[in-house]
Amino acid sequence: MIRKKLIEILISSIILVPLLFVSCNNSTKKITISEDTQTEIALEESEVLSAITDGEKLIDEGKFEEAKEEFIKAVNLDKTNKEMYLRIKDKYLSVDKTDEAYYFIKTAVTNNVDVENMKSVLKDISDKFEKINIQTSVYQNSNYSLPQEVSTMISGEQVNIPVSWENQVVDTANIGTFTFQGYNEEYGRNAVLDLTVLENSYERQYGFLKNIKTENGKTYLYVDLIELYLGYEALPEAIKDNKAGYDEERKEYFIPDPIYIRNNYNTISTYLVDNNTSYYLCAHNFFPEKSELKSGDEVPVSLDEFSAMNTKYLNDSNYGLMVWFDIKNGTVTKISQQYRP
Repeated sequence: MIRKKLIEILISSIILVPLLFVSCNNSTKKITISEDTQTEIALEESEVLSAITDGEKLIDEGKFEEAKEEFIKAVNLDKTNKEMYLRIKDKYLSVDKTDEAYYFIKTAVTNNVDVENMKSVLKDISDKFEKINIQTSVYQNSNYSLPQEVSTMISGEQVNIPVSWENQVVDTANIGTFTFQGYNEEYGRNAVLDLTVLENSYERQYGFLKNIKTENGKTYLYVDLIELYLGYEALPEAIKDNKAGYDEERKEYFIPDPIYIRNNYNTISTYLVDNNTSYYLCAHNFFPEKSELKSGDEVPVSLDEFSAMNTKYLNDSNYGLMVWFDIKNGTVTKISQQYRP
């Protein structure tokens, strides 16, 4: 390719120099190209054609890597040949090798070959690719950043490719589904991300704590869930389960304490604990040091202290601490020992 360019420059120089120094007698000169120069140009064109022909034959034989090497050889010999790029593209498209077709047309654009038309061809090829569709969800008012890379198939291999998004700003203040458009120019891939912003969910559960442990940097609760009824709610629930006593003299139902526990769960439930979760024990565990507090008052403790107290309860009663815990979006944010009057 370099040799051909030098020859073209030499020919141009031979033509232009006499024009700059035209004599007054209006004499003319005949410019000729040597047979050696013509032979070199013809030889190079023959090499390009041979490489393309060999590449097409290799594609027909299913030898795609070898074919690509031949086509690259042709491009290196003549980077400015528009018809060559289109011919290579058409051959690849004929065997559904869209990625390879895109690659060579993009190479034409890089080499400044009929750029505007080649960009149009690139878009046509890009439209043939299946869009990369991503669905994900976050909770309202949480932080979320669009992925810098997406996974897709390129030439039969699963790879991660960078993606540029039209809109980088993600606002999770409003509930709903929001669509973001992205593009990878190198491989001509379009990406569509549907982000669903969910309403925050809150709940409180009760149970006997069977274990609390940390694995791989994450803390989990293992709980035997219960239904807990206190005060005026306790007696009606006990009556439903035929667990209340009946005073014949007074003709009324009763329970010993204003608390009723129903356990309809046959399995231990597991919950992920947030790293910023707060832990509390009842004040009566710290008497007489904290005798100024009421028995059911909450005393903040560390995770280790909370876990140690639960182990003590397990050893004493085999039940573990009775606890209540708050859950936000599926993750525990607070856990406290339940006071039993």
